[in-house]
Amino acid sequence: MTYVSCISLDTNRRLKEYQVEVITFDGESEIVYVIARTADEAQEKAAAHVPDADYTMVQGFCEY
Repeated sequence: MTYVSCISLDTNRRLKEYQVEVITFDGESEIVYVIARTADEAQEKAAAHVPDADYTMVQGFCEY
């Protein structure tokens, strides 16, 4: 599994709900919503939810 990190969206490390796009090796795209403190943590969690994840990209977040 490869993972692509994008620009960090977090400055205060509070919990946020991230919208993460996960692309599989087959080229299919799936949107996963995860709760995390950082964009990197969100991408790792999202990749763990999708079998055959190739890469991830944060699409947005909502701060609590």
